[in-house]
Amino acid sequence: MAMTEMDIYQADYRIRSYEIDTRGLVRPLTILNYLQDAAGEHAARLGASVPALLKKNLTWVLSRYHLQFHSFPPVHSQISLRTWPSAKEGRFALRDFALTGPDNQLIVSATSSWMLINLETRRPVRIDEFLPELPTVPRRMVHDNFTSLPVPLDFNCELPFRVRHSDLDINQHVNNTVYVDWALETIPANIIGQVSPQTIEVSYRAEAKYGDRVFSRSNYDCQSSCSLHQLLRESDGRELARLQVQWQPR
Repeated sequence: MAMTEMDIYQADYRIRSYEIDTRGLVRPLTILNYLQDAAGEHAARLGASVPALLKKNLTWVLSRYHLQFHSFPPVHSQISLRTWPSAKEGRFALRDFALTGPDNQLIVSATSSWMLINLETRRPVRIDEFLPELPTVPRRMVHDNFTSLPVPLDFNCELPFRVRHSDLDINQHVNNTVYVDWALETIPANIIGQVSPQTIEVSYRAEAKYGDRVFSRSNYDCQSSCSLHQLLRESDGRELARLQVQWQPR
C-alpha cells in the first residue's frame, strides 16, 4: 500500500543542554536517539510498534544505518524530523529520515534497514507475510544498497565495555545507539577534538546482553579521515557490529 505525503510522520525537537558536545553542538548520538524515537512513534501509529509485535512473538531488529551529517546545530535549536517506510524488500523494511532546521535546511539525511524477527526461532520473517498493510513512500534520502562494510585489518585502539542495565532496550539486548557510542569512544582525544562525523554507516550483526563484555576496536586513517570499527563479544569472539565513519574538519 502506497503512502501519501500526509502519512509521513513528523516530530519536532528542541536541542537540550544535555544533548550537546563540548562545543555546544548537538551530539551524533542525540541524532540517533531522535531517529529511534521518531521511528518508534511512527511504527506505533502504523500498528507495528515493538510492544504490539511482542504480543505476536515478533519484534523489529535494526540491521543497517547510513547517516549523512550536513551540519550540527547548537543548543536550543528547534529542529524537525520527518520519517517514512521507504521500501519492503523481502525480509527487510527500509525507513528513511530527513532532519531539518527552522529554515528547512537539511541537517541530517539517513536511511535504515530493519528485520522482523520471530522470537521463538530468532529468524527473520517476510515483511509482507506479517505486515501486508505496511505502507511505503518510495523515496530514499540516502541511496544505499547496504553492501557489506569492510573489516579493519589492524587496529590502533581497543577499549573494553561491560553491558549495563541502562544499555538495554525493550528487547532485552543492547540498544542500537550504544554500539555507535562504544565505537566513537575509541577515536583518540587528539583526533576527536578536531573532527566531526560526515557519514556514519553501521552494520548490526549480533546482539549483546546484560553482563556481556564487549571489545570496541578501531582503525583511524589520517590520510583518508576514515575510521573502521568492529565490536566483538569477549566470551565467544562473536562480531556484534561493524562501522565505517568518514570524518570532516570541525
